[in-house]
Amino acid sequence: MDFIAGEILYFNKPLTWTSFDLVNKFRYKLSRKLKVKKIKVGHAGTLDPLATGVMIVCTGRATKRIDEFQYQTKEYIATLKLGETTPSFDLEKEIDAVYPTEHITRELVEEVLKTFVGTIQQIPRCSPLARSKVNVLMS
Repeated sequence: MDFIAGEILYFNKPLTWTSFDLVNKFRYKLSRKLKVKKIKVGHAGTLDPLATGVMIVCTGRATKRIDEFQYQTKEYIATLKLGETTPSFDLEKEIDAVYPTEHITRELVEEVLKTFVGTIQQIPRCSPLARSKVNVLMS
């Protein structure tokens, strides 16, 4: 493999590592192995520290292709616990509120999940639309 000319690699990001941790550790080991002071390494998309999954890492001139990979179709698999929330909406913070879930049916969950399919339009965490989606599940 010619890492300086450019390679495209796939890593399974470990739990608790940031995307930067993965790239930084790989860059460090690669530069030591190749005996070079600097080598260009980048990734095609950030994963949360508490997420695991495939990260595309590019080296050398292949880093120019990162945009090409970022806009490919992605699939996300999640495990949810209905009725609990945290200040950060993920497991990085402790649970700060508990809500009843008896009213939640499979049909309601399937209806809400439909809103997560299709073109992603990122919504800031505090937007009214994001809150309304959370409120549908929590009410």
